[in-house]
Amino acid sequence: MLKAVILNDTRGDNHFGCFRVMRVIEEKLAEKGITVRATSLVRNDWEKDRNFLAAMAQSDIIVINGEGTLHHGAKAGERLLKVVDHPARGTKPVVLINTLYQENPATWGRYLDQMALIATRDSWSAEVVREQIGRKVTFVPDLSLAEGMAAEHSGKRELLTIGDSVSKEISRELLAIAATYPEARLLPITTTIKASKPHFPQPLKAMREAYIRLHAANFAKRHGNVLFNKTEADFIYDLKRSYLHITGRFHSICFCLFTQTPFLALDSNSWKIEALLNDLDLGKNRLITLTDLRERLADPDSKTYSDTERQKIEDGLAQCKLKADKIFDEIRSIAERTRI
Repeated sequence: MLKAVILNDTRGDNHFGCFRVMRVIEEKLAEKGITVRATSLVRNDWEKDRNFLAAMAQSDIIVINGEGTLHHGAKAGERLLKVVDHPARGTKPVVLINTLYQENPATWGRYLDQMALIATRDSWSAEVVREQIGRKVTFVPDLSLAEGMAAEHSGKRELLTIGDSVSKEISRELLAIAATYPEARLLPITTTIKASKPHFPQPLKAMREAYIRLHAANFAKRHGNVLFNKTEADFIYDLKRSYLHITGRFHSICFCLFTQTPFLALDSNSWKIEALLNDLDLGKNRLITLTDLRERLADPDSKTYSDTERQKIEDGLAQCKLKADKIFDEIRSIAERTRI
């Protein structure tokens, strides 16, 4: 069986979108006869991780899960790309998949040139990379969408669910709005409000986790309308009970699409939400500002998908499944051609 390692295992952030993406990647690789020997958690200093480097040296292919890391020249993004220069790589192929790519230094082009395959998660990122390295770049919408449409909810949608954002200002406003509607529930896409720090050394990591648990308990006491979920399935269940979900989180939008949950989206720290809506031909109608939010909440059209929206979502997700399967076929082909 072919062997792979994965860089940027984002499950360390306890984020249901990242859990889903990583599960899809591992399952798709397994379907193609590729076993994952090791993963390197998000923000991990993989160059000092002896176990990971040993697994990399014995692998047939290196998979970088780009997600939302490669934008605005982030150091964490370059750290991932630098794997092409590492001795443990040898001559084995490196593929970059499921990635945003926005406003990065031109010097990163030398890393991209060495990739055997680049598959961005939006067409705008694909065009930027194509212009930078002068070769065709494909795009496959985020892999959280690769399983297509979920089964419809049989019960009534009676909740207004409100998420959060990477922006503290937006998160504060969403929290305030949730307090003004009796049917509103705070629905984070993470298992807690505070993020884990999986790259911290012990005992700092254990101390961080203890602090997170304490913070979550206190937050739940102060805000009795919060729905903290432990699993992806539970988060999906709560979304399916929602007549509207308001969020600034990219993956929450993805979940709203495959659960057929109407949403209003507040822009994030990159073009990722706008680009996804563009690629599915959904336009900007559901992408709003804080100024517009309260007015849009009163608009009945915000709380249901139009027939046109439904059809575009259904067609778009069907294409996501096909494109995802094709990209993993390509990954297998690359690994087979260059096997040690």
